[in-house]
Amino acid sequence: MLIKLGKIIVFIFLASSLALIQFSLISAWPGIFRQINLGLISLIFTLFFFGQRSALWLALILGFWLDLISFKFFGLYLISLVATVLGAQWILKDWLTNRSLYSFLLLILMATLAYNFLVVILFSIFLTDRSLFFLAQKNFWLTLGYQSAWSLLAAALLFNLVASLTKKLQPVFLERK
Repeated sequence: MLIKLGKIIVFIFLASSLALIQFSLISAWPGIFRQINLGLISLIFTLFFFGQRSALWLALILGFWLDLISFKFFGLYLISLVATVLGAQWILKDWLTNRSLYSFLLLILMATLAYNFLVVILFSIFLTDRSLFFLAQKNFWLTLGYQSAWSLLAAALLFNLVASLTKKLQPVFLERK
C-alpha cells in the first residue's frame, strides 16, 4: 500500500513539474522553440505505452495546473487535454492496430492537430464573437505546423529510445523446424 501511494505521489509530482516546465520555461523560449508542446507529447507517449487510465490521470493533472496558471478561462486546457486523450484512444483502438513507429507518429500528429483546433475553437466560442476567424490567420497555421514538426521529432526519438530499451516492441518471427 505504501509503495502504491509513493508511486501516486511521484506521478502527481512529475505531472505537476511537467505543467510548470511547459508554462514557465518552454513558453518563454524564443522563436519556434516555444512551440514545443511537452504536455501533449507526454500525454500521447503515456497513452501509447502505459494505457488510457494513466493518460487520463496525466491529462487531468496537466489540465488543472495549466488552467490554474494561465490567463485563459478555467477549464480550457482540462477539457482540451481530456478530449484529446479520449480521441487519441479511440484512434489507437479502432484505426491503428499495431504498436509501430508509424502508428505512434500518426497518433501524435492527429492528436496535435485535434488539440490545437480544439483549444482555438473553445477559446473563440467562450471568449470572442468570431468563431472561425482563426482559420484565416497565418499565425495559427504556423504554430500548428511547428507544433506538429516538434511532436513528430519527439515521437520518433522517444519511440526509438523505448524500442532500444525494451523487448516489448521488437518484432517476433516464428522459426521453422
